[in-house]
This record gives sequence, C-alpha cells and structure tokens, in this order.
Amino acid sequence: KSREMPMYRPIALAAALVFLASTALAQDHSTRLADLDRRLAEARVLAAELQGTIAALTAELQALQRQPAAAAADARAPMASMPAGAQPPAAQPPAARPPVEGDAASFHEQVVRTDLATDERGHEIQAAPELFVQTRFQALAIDEASPEDAPTNFELTRMETRWAGRLAPRVGMGFELQYHPAPDGASFEIINDAFVEYYPTDRLTVRVGQFVKPFGFDIQHSSGDRESPERGIFAGYFFPGQRDRGAMVRAGLGRGVELYLGAFNGNRFFTDRDRQLNYNGRLRKVFATIPLAVGVSAQVGRQLVPEGMDGDGRENLVGADLQWAWRRLGVRAEWVTGDRPSTLLELEPEFAPAYVPGARSSGGALFSLLRLTDLDQVYGRYDHFNGDPVYGYDVRAFNMGYLRRIGDRARLGVDYQFKNRLTANDDSLNSRLQITFNVER
Repeated sequence: KSREMPMYRPIALAAALVFLASTALAQDHSTRLADLDRRLAEARVLAAELQGTIAALTAELQALQRQPAAAAADARAPMASMPAGAQPPAAQPPAARPPVEGDAASFHEQVVRTDLATDERGHEIQAAPELFVQTRFQALAIDEASPEDAPTNFELTRMETRWAGRLAPRVGMGFELQYHPAPDGASFEIINDAFVEYYPTDRLTVRVGQFVKPFGFDIQHSSGDRESPERGIFAGYFFPGQRDRGAMVRAGLGRGVELYLGAFNGNRFFTDRDRQLNYNGRLRKVFATIPLAVGVSAQVGRQLVPEGMDGDGRENLVGADLQWAWRRLGVRAEWVTGDRPSTLLELEPEFAPAYVPGARSSGGALFSLLRLTDLDQVYGRYDHFNGDPVYGYDVRAFNMGYLRRIGDRARLGVDYQFKNRLTANDDSLNSRLQITFNVER
C-alpha cells in the first residue's frame, strides 16, 4: 500500500491544475462576455445616431434634387411623346413653374396659421434675442387728417426685441420690449410681453402676466407675419395694443381643437380701475384634411363710464373668424360686435367722445391673398367699422397691396388704401400709400 500512494499524487495534482485552469477560463469568458455586451450596446447607439443623420441628409438631398428633377421630367415628357422622325417644336420661353408640394404647404400655412397663439414649450430659450424691425414710408394722407392722425414720410413703425422659450420641462416664459412708443412719450407701452408659463400636461398650458388676449385671428396675428400694414379698424378700437394683464389656460382638446379661457384686468391692460375683471374665451378648430380653420370668441366684462352718465358699463363682445386656402388663393374673414368702447389706449383713462352707455359697435374684414410666384403675392382687403367711438360714424376702407419676399427673413410691401373717413385708433391707418420693409432675426 505504501508503494501505491505516490501513484495517486500526480493524478490529484493534475486534477487540481485542470480545475484551476477551467475556473480561470470560465472567469475570463464571463469578463469577455460582459465587455463584448457593453461594446455592442455602445455600437448600437452610435449606429442609431448615424442612421438618423443619414436619413436627415438623404431627405435634405432629395428635397434639393426634386426641383431640377421635376423640371427635367417636364422637359423630357413632350420629347418622349413625339413620333419617330418628328422634329421638336421651336424653343418656347419657360412657363412659370407650378408650385411643388412644399411651396403650396408653406403658402397654406401662411394663410391658415396652424401655430396661431401657441405656447413657448416648443423650443428652448436662447441667449440671443429675436429681433424685429419694420420701417415704412407713408404718404398721401386722407382728407382732414393731421400729422398726428396720419404720420407721413419715413417712419420706424416697429422695433422689437423678444426672448421666449422653455426654461425647464414644465416652465416657459416670454419677454418682449418695443422701442417705437418711446419717442412719442408713451413709455408705458415699452414692455409688450412679460409672462410665465406652466405646463401641467402635454396638452395644457397656464400663462400669467401681460400678453395678447385670446380673441379672434387678427388680434393674435403677429406684425411680422401680417400681410397688410396694420390690423383691421375693429382691432384698434376693441383691443388697442392687443394685450392685457391676467391669467389664461390653453387646452389642446385633440383633432385640431384648442380652447382658451382667461381673466384680465380690462381697461386697456393697465392697473384695473373698476375692481372688475374681464373674461375671455376662444375656441378654434384647424381641419387636418383641408387648409381650413374656424374660430369663435367672446368677452364678458365691464368698463369705465364717464361721470354723469347712467349705465352699467358693460364690455361684452362676440366674434367669429375663418381662414381658408386653396392652391394659390387664400381667404380670411373676421367679424366682431359688442358694446362700444368707452376709453382709448392711454395711461390715464381718456373717454371716447362718442361713447354712450348701451351703444354698440361692430366691425369686420374680408381679406384675400393670391400667390403669384414663390416670392411674390398680391392681396386685397375690405375693412368696415360701424359706430366709431371717437366720431360716431361708420367707416369703410379698401386696401390692395403687393408683397415681395427677400430671403427667409425680409419682406417688402406696397399698399394703397381707399378710405371714406378718418379713424383715431392706436395704429396709423389714415395714409393712402404705405411702403413697408420688415426684417426679422
């Protein structure tokens, strides 16, 4: 037995060595598997990012190639249909290119404005502000208009600086300064927008501060996007400055329907003087299958009444608006009616001379836009207002104009107006000829 023991020692030693080697190999195998799995996950992320970049570059390249390819196909089509041996017709001047899908979609969006009165959650706020400069040459004042009623020659009608955007996932803000009231001594109008937003859900926005009131289309249509030099006459009388101080809830109800409900100071957006609030509501529907949008708006509130007059000072308004586009044609219509405004846009209340408690005013505009080319458009607008709160009469005006787009940021417009009477709202609407140049950044 003593001689047999040494024979098992090499066998045991060999078994131990095999066990240790297999354990080491197993551990090395597990480590390599974990490392390979980690590297594979990183490669997949890089591949997804690269695929997204490739898709974006491909789409941009196809968009750039589409126009010359379409033009070449149009040129080849007549040749392909010619019989053998026939001679091509004499060269003809190139016809105007029909609008491609992208051009038509851009024009339809310009008319309908699906993004009208949206919140600021869609983009992060930037250090560099948005800039807007509008310069104008005005001439041919209508009869009986003073230089204050109808400024002539060269004007800087709008100079604005704006910061707006999302600060955090659920918080946004907007802040806009305008310089053009300062030379006129209207320092109280320098701050245009100053509001904060809270986003409780993806479809709900709460906005508090000073901002554009939710009423109608023309009131909310930005000066940088608007085709005519100024808003309709009714906008200047019912909503001078377009803004007020208060709180608003915006709700996306789905299927292109948006609801706005707000409570405001009234009295032309300054510190409230009658201890009452005005309540505004707006419902707008944008149709997905056709370039069409319709909206209804309402305001329920109170306004100041001059001493010595009996009345409850109601300031109730209702309105309806429509925007529609078809091929190269765009149409907008809007109508507003309600209690006649008692005051004008001033820091201290200035009562309108023709105001009488219980009197009513109404107004509306019918606007038509025709796209001639990718860069050129012409328009016409009929503007009507009954019950002018300053003079007490009815006013009619007709504008016709031409627009030329210069790059992506600039636009030149020429407008001529026929108007039967003078008006005295917050915008310059009493000149016949207006040449306007807009630049945005």
